[in-house]
Amino acid sequence: MSPDAASVREDFPVLDREVNGHPLTYLDNAATTHTPRQVYETFEEFYAGYNANVHRGIHELSHEASLAYEAAHDRLAEFVGADGREEMVFTRNTTESINLVAHGLALPEFGPGDAIVTTEMEHHASLVTWQQVAKRTGADLRFVRLTDDGHVDVEHAKSLIDDDTELVSVPHVSNVLGTVTPVRTFADLAHDAGAVLVVDGAQSAPTRPVDVAAMGADFFAFSGHKMAGPTGIGGLYGRQELLEEMEPFLYGGEMIQHVTFDRSTWNGLPWKFEAGTPPIAEGIALAAAVDYLDELGMEWVRDHENRLAQYALERLEARDDVETYGPGPGEERTGLVSFNVDGVHGHDLSSILNDRGIAVRAGDHCTQPLHDRLDVPGSVRASFYVYNTTEEIDRLLDAVDDAEAKLDSYLRSDRYADRLYEHHRDPHNTGGLPDPSLVKSSEETACGDEGEFHVDVAPDGTIERLAFESESCAVSRAVASLITEYLEGRTLAEAAEMEGEVAAMLDGQFPDLRRDCVVGPEEVIREAAREYLETEATVEGSPSAT
Repeated sequence: MSPDAASVREDFPVLDREVNGHPLTYLDNAATTHTPRQVYETFEEFYAGYNANVHRGIHELSHEASLAYEAAHDRLAEFVGADGREEMVFTRNTTESINLVAHGLALPEFGPGDAIVTTEMEHHASLVTWQQVAKRTGADLRFVRLTDDGHVDVEHAKSLIDDDTELVSVPHVSNVLGTVTPVRTFADLAHDAGAVLVVDGAQSAPTRPVDVAAMGADFFAFSGHKMAGPTGIGGLYGRQELLEEMEPFLYGGEMIQHVTFDRSTWNGLPWKFEAGTPPIAEGIALAAAVDYLDELGMEWVRDHENRLAQYALERLEARDDVETYGPGPGEERTGLVSFNVDGVHGHDLSSILNDRGIAVRAGDHCTQPLHDRLDVPGSVRASFYVYNTTEEIDRLLDAVDDAEAKLDSYLRSDRYADRLYEHHRDPHNTGGLPDPSLVKSSEETACGDEGEFHVDVAPDGTIERLAFESESCAVSRAVASLITEYLEGRTLAEAAEMEGEVAAMLDGQFPDLRRDCVVGPEEVIREAAREYLETEATVEGSPSAT
């Protein structure tokens, strides 16, 4: 008998809580899923019953912990279709798993003339890693483009994967588009070229049956916290012959076999790649998580998520003010939908939803190049899991109704200072300057919004004019307007010393959830002023200036 979401929800007590007076509607599962009681009770069993370090301990508790930890490797290997524990390395997360491949295989072996092929929808964990490998080794980094409907362009891939290719890396499922990559096709292309295939399985291991042998993966990386397991634990499947050839990523205890003052030899698989005290409780709990998922049935998990995604996608696409991304209704996808609402930045919409107890993710989802490809600064992502229902999606849809009007009411409420609302309704100094002394983009900082400050500086360092262009949220735009008004006529040195002026001007009246949106523009203009002053000082102090 198939499970149903209502009975599944009973295993997740956190779902009974309220947020802002509303039932919690948790739709941020692509970032982190919740953990059922069957999994977190495993922690108590371990710490209360047999907490000890694993391996080489000649006492009962160490023996019990070692057996349970080894069995967890067996269980995860079985879950993804590996041949045995030798092919299952425990890591902290997907990111570390991909880095293990980079450091153990790519960095030591790749060089000029070699090529790495990946896609335009890579998560930064993959993209940045291969970017750094290419930079350090001189290898060529190539990107398979996407079609307009969010699929990987297989014909383009065929033109990129050639005899120079040493490694192909693809996400099994896109964390933004929901696209399911035809991994077997990429495996065949990679292997025909003599390359290895690395699969980012962060979004697929939690949501659908995985068989690494059937898909032809040489490496498959995943994270526990996205699949009803704990944080701080992930895994890397690797073909045994490849892992045997690779050098370790980390060095220390556990991963060694014999050590002298002159040399060391490595332990057998998978311990060769698990230096130091491993995440013992987390590994055992992750095995409990896959037990839980297998009891539900991974086919049921996949189908349940797809039903929810199709339900949400059809209703969002029916709205004139909403744009969705990725494959359309009726096409295979995983349980997430990314979208934008006209006139409402994702950060603002996320705040509106949070007011109603609805948790979603807003931003670039660690895929900045993909969002550049989509020509949007970011998106709102609703992602579903085993405990979500269509009723929860209806709450999301109701909250999205008239979002622009709800945003105005949100900013006018007593949680924000009147000054911020005034600058939201009547922003000052919008647009660019024709020939500014300096330009600073928020893309160059960590504030998470997109915009630019333009500043005209007089010879004596006085700020004559400021302006800003922005695709940022309403809060950041209002703060940018406030800053331009505040700084006009002051000196660039004063701008360089700004620290908390915006918060003071707003009397600290803004939610902590939006602190980054408030302080971000101040950080941008402060950094711009400091860079300009440092450059001027360098020029004045150079030999040619004396």
